[in-house]
Amino acid sequence: MEGPRIVSPAGARARPGPTNTVLLQRWVPSIYRSGTDPTISQPHPDVVGRILQSLDSYNELIVRQPYDPNAWIGRGRRMMMLNFPELAVGDAYKAKILEARASGNDKDIRVEVYKLLEPALQACHCQWDAAEILDESAMDFGPQWHEDVGRKVAKLRELLKRKEEAAIPLGGTPYELRDRIRDGGVLTVEYPWTVVHHLTRAPGLVKLINEELEGSEKEPTCYLHRSTLSKDSEEDMLGIFAAREVRAGERILTDRTATGVCSTPTSNSCSNCYARLPDMAIKTECCSESYCSTACLDLAMNTYHKAICGKDFAWLQEPAKGLTHNASPLRPLLMLRILAACVQSGVEKSPLDHPLIARLKPVANKNHLDVFTLTESIIIPIKILEQLGVDVFANRNFDTEILHSIWTRLANNKAGSFDPRLGFVDEITPHLPLFNHSCDPNVEWRRENGSTTVRFFAIKPVKKGEELFCSYLNVEGMPVEHRQEMLWPWFEGPCLCSRCEEEERSLGI
Repeated sequence: MEGPRIVSPAGARARPGPTNTVLLQRWVPSIYRSGTDPTISQPHPDVVGRILQSLDSYNELIVRQPYDPNAWIGRGRRMMMLNFPELAVGDAYKAKILEARASGNDKDIRVEVYKLLEPALQACHCQWDAAEILDESAMDFGPQWHEDVGRKVAKLRELLKRKEEAAIPLGGTPYELRDRIRDGGVLTVEYPWTVVHHLTRAPGLVKLINEELEGSEKEPTCYLHRSTLSKDSEEDMLGIFAAREVRAGERILTDRTATGVCSTPTSNSCSNCYARLPDMAIKTECCSESYCSTACLDLAMNTYHKAICGKDFAWLQEPAKGLTHNASPLRPLLMLRILAACVQSGVEKSPLDHPLIARLKPVANKNHLDVFTLTESIIIPIKILEQLGVDVFANRNFDTEILHSIWTRLANNKAGSFDPRLGFVDEITPHLPLFNHSCDPNVEWRRENGSTTVRFFAIKPVKKGEELFCSYLNVEGMPVEHRQEMLWPWFEGPCLCSRCEEEERSLGI
């Protein structure tokens, strides 16, 4: 017998969700168990079913009373029981904000916040954050609480010391060492209540992307279609194909992006792509921003600029200044561009419906571990959204599950590299994520020095209708076993390219 229909936490007013039976079938915990004693145990399926069924009432309570910290604490506890600690952290932190902003001084609520937030952070392997929260709680409460907290903090500091000892031999910069110690992680999963159309690329989206690829060209060079790597006709695996014959060395596509960031922009940089400004820079009418071209001006205006115009986000750029490698301060900068684009397109719509996000696929339900921290995953996105004018309590389109889902898509599809003028450049371009990998590519992509713009060139003759492949890594000279190992983080599975398949057959693998 089917259970009642459950409403998605991010869409409690929107539409009926899947049945409780379907939810249970789709439930995959995000907690990563490393072999040590888990912070929370995995519940029995019967218990999961009951918790999933109870979510409906908690979601509806939050809709009715979005500024009641108890509503968030109640749902956060259920998320913890479901082994979604990252969602529990988000709910607990929202309760913490609401209690702090309330006129009263409710010690009981703060106790419940700390009781939920600390173990949820530990379940996300965020030992640094958990220790900081415990230290904060010790200052808030009496001696008896302080004694119990002191023991927990001592254990966490000892664990962090061992993490540091293990990280030091790996080398790297001070920021890289800090991130190795402080970064937590959870498994990338599809939440059981996520609506189906947020899990696939619909025909309408494919049509929109093909219109982008056509642009103003009389004869488009490429188009999006189901990939030749797909073994299943129902599989959502797309690829870029040649729309005509292409000569070796010919430029196939210029990929200009609105969602690229850099660690150290210069004063004479384009506000969109960071290229050097020409003598006759393009000025906006609304503010002092300058652009290298009308193409960049139009792209910024049509994507994100209207949402951030007049707002000072220097606090977000400052921690990244001087970075020459990928590090945690760059993550929020990329989220700012993405969230601003979502806000500009309309806060009444789910960000997962935005074309720039809907085209991206995470590595979900494949035991893929993604970074999670209290600061970069929860605190800063909330601060960004509030500065953009979003009510993060009443507007459920920007709930923690949505923000985390956005990040998992960005993490699996972004491209980063050092630039002599800009420091480290990190970006999501509209079309680079749609090119599949091959260890024998027929296309190479190059980022313009001093810019986020990417161009694609054929490195061998390509026939009309042939799929276009680039290489995600420099695999020249690597044996197939080494290539598979290096490429595993992108796929959480073997590389499917023709070169790997042929070499594995010849080796009898």
